[in-house]
Formats: sequence, structure tokens, C-alpha cells
Amino acid sequence: MPAHEDKRVGLADAAALVPAGSTLALGGLSLNCSPMAFCRELVRAGVRDLELVAVVNGMGTDWLVGGGCVRRLLMGLTSFEGFGLAPNFRRAAQTKAIEVEEWSEHTLICALQAATAGVPYMPTRAGLGTDMLALHPHRTWEVVDERSGQRFVACGALQPDVAVVHVHEADRRGNARMHPKLVWFDTELVKAAKTVIVTAERIVETDSFRAAPEATAFPSFAVDHVVEAPRGAWPTACWPEYGYDGDFYRAYQQAARDRDAFAAFFAEHVGPLATGAPA
Repeated sequence: MPAHEDKRVGLADAAALVPAGSTLALGGLSLNCSPMAFCRELVRAGVRDLELVAVVNGMGTDWLVGGGCVRRLLMGLTSFEGFGLAPNFRRAAQTKAIEVEEWSEHTLICALQAATAGVPYMPTRAGLGTDMLALHPHRTWEVVDERSGQRFVACGALQPDVAVVHVHEADRRGNARMHPKLVWFDTELVKAAKTVIVTAERIVETDSFRAAPEATAFPSFAVDHVVEAPRGAWPTACWPEYGYDGDFYRAYQQAARDRDAFAAFFAEHVGPLATGAPA
């Protein structure tokens, strides 16, 4: 896509770029900066059969699982932290309504880095001597270096079809930034994915990126589509503009104790609750 092209699209049009059966990587870190408006749109659009990659996530994963969007989840951690377990995820994992591949954060990042580098796997010592390799032997396996004789875990290349991340600001060309600058996993998702969608609190002029290029988290050539989504991370945080909504997390957990109450709560705030999540 030419650098001068306007990459802005609406939320519904962006969600339509995620086909059923595709691999979707979800940005954010636990209670922070998950692309929640996009997750809500996917639920309402009725997207199904996704392979979801969420390194450390919570509410975004829970919404997509609750909406019946997910077939398989590749994760390092799915949690609401101090607000407890993620109820839709917990129920789906316990009943095997979805496939769950448990990774460590580092090994999952290595798999993404292998895709970015264009190599079949990325070696690491993380995971040696653990049961993790047996959980997904088609994606992680042990290798021995021919020269040194050292053992490593090979993390097979993982290239998401689509990655979605949320930022504070973006321009129409696809330049995007965080305040402060991003330091967690989203960069790996963006580099590895075939298609990258950025949702942003606001759209700003390109001149502001030229004035402070060092603050750019994702340059325009790495981003395919931009969505203006004010408060698009809610109920997770987009710090320092707003923190996570603890009242919402508590209300969500309270509603999840009763099937009918939770279905009504989920429908009001997200979309239709899929059958079987949660009891």
C-alpha cells in the first residue's frame, strides 16, 4: 500500500477483514490496552472458528470465547488478575469447548519472531525439561546444535493472518504511537502478522510524527488499516488517559454467577452470548 494512501477504515469494515477460520493475534497486556472495541465488533459480527493468539490477555479473550468466536487459543496467560478467573475462558477450557495450547510467554514470542525472520523455528532454552513441549509437539520440539551439542527448544514459526493492537494516536497513513512508548508484546505481533489493524484513541496529523519520530511505535509501512476508536481499550486501561474499569470487572464477575443474568449482561455490553458459556 503506498505510503500516501489513507488507511482509515470503520470498525465494522476492519472486523470484516478477519475471516472465519483465520489466525488472529490480539494485542494488549492483561488489564492494559487490549483492542476491546474491535473484539466487541467481532462478537457482534458473528465471526467463528478463530485460532486466537493472545500472549497475556484477559477480557478480550473472554469476550471472543463467550461470543463463540474461538476454536483454538494459543496463550501464555488468560486472567483478570486481581479480579479473578476469566469465566467464559474457564468454562470453555474445562468443557473442552475450545482447544487450549499453553505456552510460556517467551516461547510464544519466539514462535512469532521465527515468522518475522522467515525461518522455520526460533531456538531458545526456555521450556527445556518441562512438560510444555508435549502439549503441542507440532509447534515446539527439542533440537541439538550440531557444533556445540547444546540442546534447545525449537519454537515453530507462527504467522498470524491478522494482528490487532490499540494505541493512543495514529495518522491516516498508519503511523502509530503510545504514550509512553510501547514496551510489551504488541511489537512482535505486528512484525509477524500478514495483516495489521491498529485501533487508535484518536487520529492526528502526520506532521506530529515527523516532529517526534523516536516516539513512533509502529511505522506506516508495518500497518495496513487504521480505525479511530475513542476509549477503544475499555474496560482495560489505556494509560495514562484512562485506567482499567474495576467496577465493570466486578459487575462482570458478579453477573457470571448466574447464567441468565450473565447472558443479559453480556448482550448489553458486548453481544450475544454463545451457547454453553458460562454455566
